[in-house]
Amino acid sequence: MQFPEWQREYSEALFETKPARLAQRLIIAKLVLVKRLCAIAYDPVARREREKIEDALSKLRLLKNLSCKDEAA
Repeated sequence: MQFPEWQREYSEALFETKPARLAQRLIIAKLVLVKRLCAIAYDPVARREREKIEDALSKLRLLKNLSCKDEAA
């Protein structure tokens, strides 16, 4: 695992199959990602990880939007 500080929670949210648990997994993953992003915000060596976190947050937003549409249908 390249970024163990957040990849496990992120993966758990991405691959959650039970709608009842997805919302909680999304919240946990987002919190871990934002916390890590704050921790490395000014580290010039962590540019690639910041990009990966921004990408992960974008995917979580998409997953949340899709799950909300499924619930409304």
